[in-house]
Amino acid sequence: MNPENRKFLSETMLHKRGIRINLQLPLIESDEEVTLRDKTLVFQRLIALWAVTGAALSGDASYFRRYLAANQMTDYLSGKEKHFLLSDPLTEKDRAYFSLQKERLFFLAWCAGIQPEIELSLHESDVSKLLRYFPQGMEDASVLRQAIQLRSKSVILDWADLLYRVHWAVRHANLIGKTTVGNIRCDVIPEWHHAVNWITQYNEEDNWDLVETDT
Repeated sequence: MNPENRKFLSETMLHKRGIRINLQLPLIESDEEVTLRDKTLVFQRLIALWAVTGAALSGDASYFRRYLAANQMTDYLSGKEKHFLLSDPLTEKDRAYFSLQKERLFFLAWCAGIQPEIELSLHESDVSKLLRYFPQGMEDASVLRQAIQLRSKSVILDWADLLYRVHWAVRHANLIGKTTVGNIRCDVIPEWHHAVNWITQYNEEDNWDLVETDT
């Protein structure tokens, strides 16, 4: 699909849901201009997100620290993730921040083909069914590695365009004090947008912590 058609379909979907549209937003890159992250990098990022969100939600980082160290995976973590996971104790502020990143885990799991479907929703994402792909003890992560089958670039770019445009609507809603737009949770959209911009190498940024979500 070309960028013009993507823009049209995204705006049509937003209009049907009663979501404000900014017609001045430009086109995103074409399929030919984008190279997705490869399976190895997606695997590493999923492991990192599993570790930090698991620690944040449980309030205990000890297992995840041991697991990553034992399997030589600590370097999969970004700078912010490493600082959080290796801190003792975990602060409530950091736990709140990294708990929300389960949304990034959910979206990347969809990109990786292990989350069957996604949709814009008023509810937070349920990652519980994804846990079967991740280690339960100290075993290696071969189940996850073997399960990853990246979705097509075209399908992922469809979501990149949609999230770009709906994120603008979310930012506009925040300015006027709204927490939802078109029955969509506003706090989910920036996390999904971050994830899709990482996997599509937006602005050629390789540092997970510095990925931009321009609107």
